Amino acid sequence: MSFGLQAVVCCAETQTDYEFLVIPLNKSAEFTAALLRQVEKVMAPFTPAKEKQAAVSSFVTDEGCYVLHGDLFGSAQRFVLLELKVEPSFENLATEEKVVGLAWLHAERWELCTLLDVAPVWRPKGWKERGDNYLPITPAERPFELEDLSGDGVPEVILAADVHKYFQQHFMYRLNAKTKSLTCVADSMKKPVLNGGFVMLYSNSGRRAIWEEWEFCQWEGNKLIEKASWHEESPYNDEEKPFMLATRANDQGVEAAYKLLTEASDSDTDSVCQITRQDKLFARVTFTWSRSLVAVTGDGFYPSGDESAYLFEKLTGLPRKLYPANKWGKSVKALEKNVKIHVKGEPAAVQMLSP
Repeated sequence: MSFGLQAVVCCAETQTDYEFLVIPLNKSAEFTAALLRQVEKVMAPFTPAKEKQAAVSSFVTDEGCYVLHGDLFGSAQRFVLLELKVEPSFENLATEEKVVGLAWLHAERWELCTLLDVAPVWRPKGWKERGDNYLPITPAERPFELEDLSGDGVPEVILAADVHKYFQQHFMYRLNAKTKSLTCVADSMKKPVLNGGFVMLYSNSGRRAIWEEWEFCQWEGNKLIEKASWHEESPYNDEEKPFMLATRANDQGVEAAYKLLTEASDSDTDSVCQITRQDKLFARVTFTWSRSLVAVTGDGFYPSGDESAYLFEKLTGLPRKLYPANKWGKSVKALEKNVKIHVKGEPAAVQMLSP
C-alpha cells in the first residue's frame, strides 16, 4: 500500500488494478488459437480416465514449460495451468516470451479461460547458478502453486514472477467459478501466507532495503481487504530517526494510522516510545525494566522486540503472536508480566495502550 500518515483513509482506495497482467482473449483470434494449439498438444496424452487417477499432477515439457493439471480447484472439473511460448510473430500482443494460460476441458475440448502476461521465474530444486544462468537470489522451485488462503476449500493460485536483488514478486489469483477465469487479488514480495485468519503480504523498499512492511488482509467475498499493517524503517540519512508505522481499519473500512519513534530517556531502566497520529502527539509509552537495559541486552535478550510486539498488538488490534518482525524467531512473551508500562496522552490512547 501507499503508506501515508493520514488518520482517516478509506481502505477501498488502496486496492490495486491488475488488469495490465491479463491479455484479453479477443485481442487476436490468431494469437489465441496458436496458444490453444499448445494446450491441446501438451494435454493430448492425458485421457479423462488417466486424469482421475491423480487429482492434481505436474510435469515439465521438452521446451521447459511447467504444466499443472487435473482437478485444480476441487470442483470435479479438469483444468490445466501452464506456461505457453509466444511465437515471434505475435510479440506485439504480449510483453513476455512466455505467458501463463488457464484452460478448462469442456465437452471434451479445451477452452482458454485466462491469459496472463507474466513470465514466471523459477528453477528446479537443487538449482545452482552457472555462467549466464544467474539470479541475485534463489527463486521459487515452481512457477505457480495452489494454496487455499481463503479457507473455502477452493485454492488460490500463487504465481512466482520477477526476481530482484532483495525479493521475488508473487501474484495471487482467485478463481471466478462462473467464468472459469483467474482474477489477480494481491501481490507480495514474499509468498503470501495465511496466519491466524489473515493473509499476510510483504513488501520492502527493494534497493538498499531500508524499510519493510507487512499487510494483514481478510476476505470480503472475492476481494482481499487490508485490515491492518505494520511498517519498520531505518533511514540512511542521519536527519531522520528509525521509526515504525501502524494502521488498523474499523468495521466501516476507515483506517487510523500511527507513527512510532523511540525517545531518549534519563533512566537506564526505561525505554520510551512516542506515538503520533495526524502529526500530533497521541501517546507516550514508558517501559520500565527491573534491570538496566544494558544488562538485559547483555544477557542476549532484545527488549525492543517484545516492546514492539506489545505496541503492534495494541495499535493494530491483532494478537502479538502475529508480530512479523520477530527476527530471532522466539515466542513473544507477555511483556506486561515482567515490565511496568505507563501511558500518557489522549484518553483514547491511555485506554488503547495500557495493559
